[in-house]
Amino acid sequence: MKPLLGPNSNFDEAMAEARQRAGGLARDTQGRMRETQERVREAQERAVDLARARALEAQELARRATETMPPGLLVRLLSSLIGIPLLLLLVFAEGSPRFPALPFTFAVSVCAMVGALEYFRGLRLRGFQPNEALALIAITLLQFAAWNVSRNRVTAFLPALIAVLVVGTLIYEVASHEKEPIANIGVTFFGVVYVGWLFSYLIFLRSIPGELNLSFFGLPLPESTRGAWTVLYVFAVTWSTDAGAYFVGMRLGRHKLAPRLSPNKTIEGAVGGILAATLVSMVWGTWIGLPWWHCAVLGPLIGILGQVGDLCESALKRDIGVKDFGMVLPGHGGILDRFDSLLFTAPLAYYYLQYFVVPLLNR
Repeated sequence: MKPLLGPNSNFDEAMAEARQRAGGLARDTQGRMRETQERVREAQERAVDLARARALEAQELARRATETMPPGLLVRLLSSLIGIPLLLLLVFAEGSPRFPALPFTFAVSVCAMVGALEYFRGLRLRGFQPNEALALIAITLLQFAAWNVSRNRVTAFLPALIAVLVVGTLIYEVASHEKEPIANIGVTFFGVVYVGWLFSYLIFLRSIPGELNLSFFGLPLPESTRGAWTVLYVFAVTWSTDAGAYFVGMRLGRHKLAPRLSPNKTIEGAVGGILAATLVSMVWGTWIGLPWWHCAVLGPLIGILGQVGDLCESALKRDIGVKDFGMVLPGHGGILDRFDSLLFTAPLAYYYLQYFVVPLLNR
């Protein structure tokens, strides 16, 4: 008779079978884990490759944008994001009822003094010795004289100022024993007239009488003076001339306008600037209530004279031997580099509006 299997025999077999199954499951699990890890690794590699490809595309787009964007344009735009709100604040600031528009007068005075300092610094590079102190006093007084004269408060101030300037400059030159006194007197007077007198026309523009109630895309704007909107009109038309000439010249410019004064300016750019000035004059001018036919005339005049002012300053800088008069405004140069066209267009706009348009508006 065969001996009976002991009770541990089935248990041993079951344990062996369980071990085999566990080993198989472990091997299957390890295989699946390796497969999952492999898929994760492949996904990571694809993600890295995709990210690298997107980064290269972004770099290429940035490179193309940089090549397409005119030099310095980004800095100019960033500078404008600060300058334009500040300009709006100063133009529309009324101050007290007894002394209206004084904040704008102070701002123009500061700009005129900074511009004069830039001009005199350039002259000293050429060996001249202008009387800066007396000139700055005269330039500052000219701005406040314009504020008074435009409101019929002081009428005999300017002749006295000119007399003091002449006598004071002569005394300074005699006492200082500088070389070339006539040349020093001449450049001092020119600085007072070119910078101080022409800057004061912004204050005259701000004094144009009248109130305006405008709306922008159906939204009513606060009531403000006609003079404030007129200043912005002249700024917009003048600067659109610069922008139009800049972009059209960059794209289409072939024929040089004045290669000795400004090699980068072209006839095509000049035409583009005049067209841009005309368009902005028509849109902005009619919006603030100016007759459209006067806008159609004043726009091209500002476009032409603004570019003449730019060329005239280029002639001054070429004679002095500097690229820019200053670096006060990032991307734009100095005050004179930014306001050179306005020094010509502000007097033109003021006299045109004062003699041809304001009488129509006051009827």
